[in-house]
Amino acid sequence: MSYSNGRGYGGDRHYRQRGPNRRRYEDAAPQKSPEELKREQIVSYLFRLGDSDQKKQPDLCATQLLRDFGTHPQIVRSVFKECITHVPQKVSLYGTLSGLLNARNFDAGAAIIELTCEALQEALNISDFRTTKILLRYIAELVNANVIQSTQLIGLYDLFLNVLNEPNVRPERADAFVYSVLASIPWAARQLNDTEATELERILESIEKYMNHRQANLATSGIEQAMEALKVYRDVPESEPYLLTDRLESLWRQIIQLRQADEWDLKIILRRTDFTDLLTTQLQHELRPISIPTGDVKFSYQPVFRIFDDSVQGVENAIVRLPSVLSISRFILDDLVYDIIRIFSHNHREVCRMLTDLETFLNGYYLRDGGFNVIASVIETVFGELLRLPRSGERAVYYSTLLIDLIKEDLQTIPKVLGRAIRTLFSRLDGSQGLGSGMDVEAIRRFSEWFGIHLSNFGFMWKWQDWEPVLSVEQDSACFVFIRETLERCIRLAYWERIQGSLPEAFAESEIIFPQEPPHPNFKFESEETTGDYPDAQLYQLISQLRSSLATKSGAEEISDLLQKIRDHATSNTPNDMEGVVGASGGTGTPDDLAREALVQCVMQQGSKSFSHVLNVVERYLTVLRDYNGTEEARSHTVRIIVDFWKDNTQFLEIILDKLMNYRVVTPKSILSWALDPSVLDSHHTRFHLWSIVRTTLAKVNFKIAQISAKLEAARTQSSVDNDLMMQDGDDNVIQSLEENRQGALREQKEVFLHVFQRFVDAIRNKCRVLESQGTDPTRTAWYRWVMGNMREVARGFPTEVKAYQVTLDMIIFTDDVDPRILKVWQEIKSVYSLHTDTLA
Repeated sequence: MSYSNGRGYGGDRHYRQRGPNRRRYEDAAPQKSPEELKREQIVSYLFRLGDSDQKKQPDLCATQLLRDFGTHPQIVRSVFKECITHVPQKVSLYGTLSGLLNARNFDAGAAIIELTCEALQEALNISDFRTTKILLRYIAELVNANVIQSTQLIGLYDLFLNVLNEPNVRPERADAFVYSVLASIPWAARQLNDTEATELERILESIEKYMNHRQANLATSGIEQAMEALKVYRDVPESEPYLLTDRLESLWRQIIQLRQADEWDLKIILRRTDFTDLLTTQLQHELRPISIPTGDVKFSYQPVFRIFDDSVQGVENAIVRLPSVLSISRFILDDLVYDIIRIFSHNHREVCRMLTDLETFLNGYYLRDGGFNVIASVIETVFGELLRLPRSGERAVYYSTLLIDLIKEDLQTIPKVLGRAIRTLFSRLDGSQGLGSGMDVEAIRRFSEWFGIHLSNFGFMWKWQDWEPVLSVEQDSACFVFIRETLERCIRLAYWERIQGSLPEAFAESEIIFPQEPPHPNFKFESEETTGDYPDAQLYQLISQLRSSLATKSGAEEISDLLQKIRDHATSNTPNDMEGVVGASGGTGTPDDLAREALVQCVMQQGSKSFSHVLNVVERYLTVLRDYNGTEEARSHTVRIIVDFWKDNTQFLEIILDKLMNYRVVTPKSILSWALDPSVLDSHHTRFHLWSIVRTTLAKVNFKIAQISAKLEAARTQSSVDNDLMMQDGDDNVIQSLEENRQGALREQKEVFLHVFQRFVDAIRNKCRVLESQGTDPTRTAWYRWVMGNMREVARGFPTEVKAYQVTLDMIIFTDDVDPRILKVWQEIKSVYSLHTDTLA
């Protein structure tokens, strides 16, 4: 971009001179070397191969590539390697291109084989099974292009499947290699069936034997437990909303369908036939030796996620029509979409372009004859990633931005598909087994947060009337919670009046689902006339003086004196006189409690105009606040005061608690003790802000360690430099201090994580006893679903910390005498840690 048009950043005055010697702004950019320019040229025509005029491009590209291979062989090798590993939708095109290159220049073909084997070995060495999968597909296309013989691919499959014969091979290692083989077979299935049918059948029989053994040992291998911890729908019948299977089992069923029903006729992949005569007469190569490294390998065990499963593939849903979930075409379509979304996540606009152009690289006749909509797969895959457990592959904002880009690309079709997806997901929030079943609570929260952001980008327009029946369901139901929390999110993203005006009357006037006034503070000591909390005028006058002093920015000493007068006043009154003045925020009614409540409430009220206002007031009187929060009991009281003050503005509540923790006014333990208090859980178990506070508090503990560790590493580096210069005075003291701080932070981390799980276990155990004494099955209740679900989310969401203290947790908290339902969840989490990886192949 140039700013030399005179309209930006100073225009002519700074960036352009008059006359023939004028110097433009962009001229200041460093000049690229000839090699860099050549690399960009090769990247351009290889990366864009097939984007237009497919019939001629491979031939023309081969001519250009051979010319460049003669002059810049290393650049060509490097770029070609990147393309065959990072552009999965063009694997078939690159296979054809490789065949053309080999037919014209045998040495070029040999170079391609060499770099392919190098890339495959590199991917295996670092357990990069996505790249391994893509390269196997490319090698399968080399078979189709007659660059290598079918026996070469069969030998590679045998090499991968030899892992199954390793002594005591772990299930996740075996699954990863079997999946890689199965995920590539469709690309060469027809050719292998024609030339090596017996060998292909032998490969499949070997896999079938393993899959049967795997199915019989799901429970003992830990796979079943890991899947249970990671599935999006819980405590529902097996086929609700669809049959849940892991990725390997689902792919195996699709391969069986391809072999039996379709007889290896893979219709969705676009095949080039215009170069067949040339490719069938060329010389062939052999693959270089590949070795399978030893070591730990992980596999993804989250069940396959569907929105548009076969149950919604009716005539009325033609716009979201996709191949059956049993069809290999569905796997290929979904897998290509997924790989594009993950590989190019650094550039959402490029991802959008690739996804909207994906049909170009598939068999258009097959898609049109079946009435299949590729965009439906795109939307389903994006949601699958957004809701993937235990965490999405990218930050949530990436998926939000990508969906916005897609809508802008096609305003006619994509909004309809997206709307259908939203309504389908909404209909599945609650299961058929009551309030205790349905979508995982973490997935509900992510769905709601995304929906709020999405609405904010499209004028908050939605057909809320379609969801009016929710107003009459139980307030603990997931669909009710989803709407209530989404509307609260929308208020945060805009303002109360804006959202109220966008809602139909039934929602806007329902106080149970939409607040009837804007977010506001709840100042307890407003005035003597408007509240009945003041039994005497003297207390009112003292608090009024405190407010005035805060407003005039009086010194900390003056504020302390006023607080002492409030304490003295409380001391001179009987406990009955003070009843109602303290206690609403959990205090014990002591003079210190009254002074603390007056201080915190008045500080909050003084700064309630904005975040910056309240933080300024807090910083001004930080020493006073710390003086009145010297014990854990006092800090817990302050947390409850803050919660009471901001109960009608949960956004401020989250931020203020986080900042007070930074300022060391309150501690992580005091916040978590409040959040997981039984009385709080009884009334707030479905409130997203409560669980957000729990997650933020734990994350802040971890962040503190990361900060100190970074400073310690920097200090050690500086010390090393100073040693070289013989200037180390003071460095050792700094390092020792930081090491002590880090050890203290680690001790706090361990205490906090043990504390949070102890609170979860105690709360769930005691609640289950109460419910069972009333003749109620706890697992059928919303309380159990949300509290247990959030314990599961915490355990899934902090794997490094939980694994570090797993032995201690087993010995102290998750002991044999704990409720079996709690232990079951804990065992599922441990299976995830043992087997699962967040990176899909």
